[in-house]
Amino acid sequence: MIKKRFEALDAFRGLCALSVVVFHMHLIGSITELDFFRGSAIFVEFFFVLSGFVLTHGYGFKENLNFNRFMKARFFRLYPLHLFMFLVFVVLECGKLLAYKYGGMVLNNEPFTNSFAISEMIPNLLLIQSWTPFTNPLTFNYPSWSISIEFYMYALLFASVVIFKSNRVISWLVISITSLILITLKSEILVGEVLRGLSCFFGGAFTYAIYKKLYHLKPSFILGSVIETILIISVVLVVQSQIEHRSIIASVIFCITVLFFAYESGLLSNFLKVKPLQYAGKLSYSIYMTHAAILFCLTSIAMILQKITGFEIAPMIETTRFLNFGGGLINNVVVIGILAIVVYISSLTYEYVEIAGQRLNEEKANVILEKNKV
Repeated sequence: MIKKRFEALDAFRGLCALSVVVFHMHLIGSITELDFFRGSAIFVEFFFVLSGFVLTHGYGFKENLNFNRFMKARFFRLYPLHLFMFLVFVVLECGKLLAYKYGGMVLNNEPFTNSFAISEMIPNLLLIQSWTPFTNPLTFNYPSWSISIEFYMYALLFASVVIFKSNRVISWLVISITSLILITLKSEILVGEVLRGLSCFFGGAFTYAIYKKLYHLKPSFILGSVIETILIISVVLVVQSQIEHRSIIASVIFCITVLFFAYESGLLSNFLKVKPLQYAGKLSYSIYMTHAAILFCLTSIAMILQKITGFEIAPMIETTRFLNFGGGLINNVVVIGILAIVVYISSLTYEYVEIAGQRLNEEKANVILEKNKV
């Protein structure tokens, strides 16, 4: 087994999470409207590829995997923050209800309707909102749609290891390619979100199998730098493009990018090891999960100020709510300020929710171990 922490890939996780935050912002005349950030939703595919790669590194080739221990570790890694942010959105909806009932103010939509309907609570609590055609994946804390997919990908990875054994790598390739074909054919055998998860997660798993086989063939610094530069340019071009089958092309490019940056052989991968980017990588899950609530609060404040002052701070352009604080320059400053707020809040949820949840699992494991000793 290869013992290694992929620091360059950690940084990628942080950069992609921050790009998704900017994607969900809309400030007039700012960087949020650049083609790259308008296409950054596709980085969710990158998260799936990266998760498949890293989980396969940790568990894909282990013998005698224990399902309970494996899934408990995954549960306590994802669920505490998911539950916390779900409850935050319930509280925010209660605030909207008070504003609607006593102030006559509607913030985008009536409280506990549409994406925040009571009927969507159970699917969110069970993390199944993205798995059926009868549930809306973009409900309450809408970024959690991908966590719904990812959590059950872990169980499928375990199943593939146990069932296919020596043929597990072939199974990962077959699952990924089959899912990509079904996406191309616009098949409704499975919902689109599930196919996106299967194609990218198991694509990442297969990519790790390639890395494991060839990890000793590390490119030279010069060759690695050239390959990394080409890959970054390719990622930028595909993210901001509108080409046909963009998501499929992006998935393949993401797999190749993860493979070569895992070697950490070039200039760019070494740059990704700088402390600020490593810190962003550490906070990436919190950044991804907290930003929707933060943006909702900031947008709601802007809408209230607009109503009080009469200035068009939060205009509705077609079907999108924009923010405008007086021009492109100041709006770009606001974007940086919002990112700083997201990072700060994420540092708190990382420490007091993510890490606390993982410690809870460790404590339970230690108690069980002590009982077994007795």
